Amino acid sequence: MPPPEGQGPALAPVFLSIIQHNCLGSWNVFLSLFESFKEATTYPSIVLLQDPPVNKAHLPSFNGFKSFFPPVRKPRVAAYVHMSVLSNYTVLPRFKGVDDVLALDISADEPLFGTAFHSFRVINAYSTNTVDHRVHSVSPEDLFPDLGFPLLVLGDLNIHNPLSDPLRHFSQREISSSTPYFEKAARSGFALLNPPGEYTRFPLVGNARLSVIDLAFANPPLLPLIKSWEASLPSTGSDHIPITITLATPSLNRKPPRPRWADTDWEALDPVIKGFKVPAAPLCPTPPQLDEWMSESLNRLVALLKDHTPVSRPSHHSKPWWTPHLSVLRREYHKAARAARKHDTPHMREVAGTSKMGYFKAIKTAKNKHWSSFLLTATPQSLWTAKRFAYGRAQPRFHSLPGAETPQQMNTVLLDHFFPPKEPFSPPPRLRPHRSAPPLTTEEIAAALSKCSPTSAPGPDGIPYSTWKQVNKINPSILLHILAPLVLLRYHPASLKGSNGVVLDKLGKPSYESPSSFRIIVLIRTISKILERIIAARLLAAARLKGLLHPNQCGSLPGLSRVPYPDQRRQNPTEATSQGLLPVFGHKGRVRQRRQQHFGPNPEGRRDTLIPGFLGFVISR
Repeated sequence: MPPPEGQGPALAPVFLSIIQHNCLGSWNVFLSLFESFKEATTYPSIVLLQDPPVNKAHLPSFNGFKSFFPPVRKPRVAAYVHMSVLSNYTVLPRFKGVDDVLALDISADEPLFGTAFHSFRVINAYSTNTVDHRVHSVSPEDLFPDLGFPLLVLGDLNIHNPLSDPLRHFSQREISSSTPYFEKAARSGFALLNPPGEYTRFPLVGNARLSVIDLAFANPPLLPLIKSWEASLPSTGSDHIPITITLATPSLNRKPPRPRWADTDWEALDPVIKGFKVPAAPLCPTPPQLDEWMSESLNRLVALLKDHTPVSRPSHHSKPWWTPHLSVLRREYHKAARAARKHDTPHMREVAGTSKMGYFKAIKTAKNKHWSSFLLTATPQSLWTAKRFAYGRAQPRFHSLPGAETPQQMNTVLLDHFFPPKEPFSPPPRLRPHRSAPPLTTEEIAAALSKCSPTSAPGPDGIPYSTWKQVNKINPSILLHILAPLVLLRYHPASLKGSNGVVLDKLGKPSYESPSSFRIIVLIRTISKILERIIAARLLAAARLKGLLHPNQCGSLPGLSRVPYPDQRRQNPTEATSQGLLPVFGHKGRVRQRRQQHFGPNPEGRRDTLIPGFLGFVISR
């Protein structure tokens, strides 16, 4: 594992390094390889393994890396991607339904490597001999596709050719089996990265010859970006040597730090929030004018909150059990270890050994103390966190989808499946206030906020409910002046409809090559959810007034049961279900204007004021 204190070397800021190695199915080789990274100044970005160790369809894990491998019982290839790569780029594994080929697509919104390309691909293969020794398990066509963006192909290909090993004496079978691969690579413009004659396999026993079978190829778009190919890592116990391939840095852009909302300086914010004034909403505005007013008002308020909130860039190395005392012990241990290496005297070695023993003993004590306290104070909600820590996360299943070759295409396929095109809806050219609409009150906002969980995941702006609760407690007029015009004008701005989507796989599906095998969780801005709760409460009151809710068929609503009583149903329940509010709460996207006609005219002869506002919620979500 990385250094126990969780610090370890950082990812290289200038280059992207890729390690290639055959583990011989050995856990000792795997651990030896990853332990060797601690001696380097940086961790590699990606580690590509052939013949990784497998136990009951599980591969070993390593702190700071996430593993990807074919969804089979005994995968022959695997990839370990550094968490800093995952935090800055989109990594999409691609499986071909076999156990010996794995491709990774690495993409970003900005061009990579200073080129016009937004993605590049790495193919990791373990090609072995079949019954017919002239044919290998991985075909040349699968290894060397013709792509218009950067592609790196590497692996243990088990082929011998004069181009990679010019001093070897070849048999006719070796020539005939390797020629198709090098010919296909040449036709597609690939270049061999291995220095000719530099051996990559040193047999441990027997009379087998040294060989060059761990090969790497780059296609024309990637070739100018290759910085080096070297075999400088120490031996791991495998008869294959670890190989390091260095590329230019994909991008220097980093994700912005995240606000720590729990540490907001409310003492300094209190007078500022009390004096904050929301600009008056325009009278009878057009929809774009109201969108602009809402965006400007919210942006001012959000910027004010973020200015008084510290930020952090969480590290995958950070440990919840780490203490300042461990930092002191770590510093003393490294100081003693450096002195022992420099002077190499019995006394210095004894001091270094004592420091090391005390340091690691303190780590063990800190771990036990932290996790014992965590379990003793566990709540029904945190038990699931304890289970996740104990058993780990299941490997996510995100296979290729038909018609999706890139992350952008996969995003389009999922959006089209989960959110099919809807009937066009045109808002009125000018929004006019409805004079008979009841004005929004601070009590309604407070009631909606009281039902909001502080642990709910926020939307794109990242502001949790706890922040809005504190803002409303200090100055209730802020949320009132922001939301009241929307209720009065019966309009939901587009700025409140943006969302983040989290795609999760459904358990137990026979195949994960269809969007129906996944589900999506949509996270919208919390202030939009507050307004939705207010409108939902008003809809519930209107439904009760109109007699649309049966007392035994709406268990999700307060005060109503889900127990069915057929003898108490309405004479025409089908009409109430199809025309009333029952489908509104579960299927907002399918509501059409004709379904709201059941509200009918109100006593003054005007249509209910909630209908246009409700349509504003469900359109363009």
